[in-house]
Amino acid sequence: MAGDYVILIENERIYPMIQNELIKLLDKDQLEFVHFVNNLDFYFSSGSYHPPAITNYFNNIVQPYIDNKILFRSWAHVEWTSMEEPLHLIEDFEKIVDEAVHTHLFPLICAYEGHKMPDYLISILMETHPYVLYKGDIIISEQYQPLKDIK
Repeated sequence: MAGDYVILIENERIYPMIQNELIKLLDKDQLEFVHFVNNLDFYFSSGSYHPPAITNYFNNIVQPYIDNKILFRSWAHVEWTSMEEPLHLIEDFEKIVDEAVHTHLFPLICAYEGHKMPDYLISILMETHPYVLYKGDIIISEQYQPLKDIK
């Protein structure tokens, strides 16, 4: 953890398993650095997958860290009830997230279930993520398209 806070956006069914592992690895003080956010609340806070609502939810979570110059990193388990969500919304959101990562300079790991994703979505993710964990190896995405106008 290197002294950073960790915003863990995860499924509430999986989180207890993660917490059990963290308890084995971290002491009580270190565990205080882990902030759990229910991923279904995060991604569906407006009742559906709506990028502006998700962005607002995320900004509300991270703003205190930014305001107080507290280092943080984030893990986000991204899941949908089906792959019938409008995929253009996912692309829009991924671009927003990529911009936030560059603007606020924080590490972010997004976890997806690759075997459930259509090729179009995989292509979007490869274009919006500079690094990808693929079959156990971290690779540089050759399709990544960095933001051009970061201010």
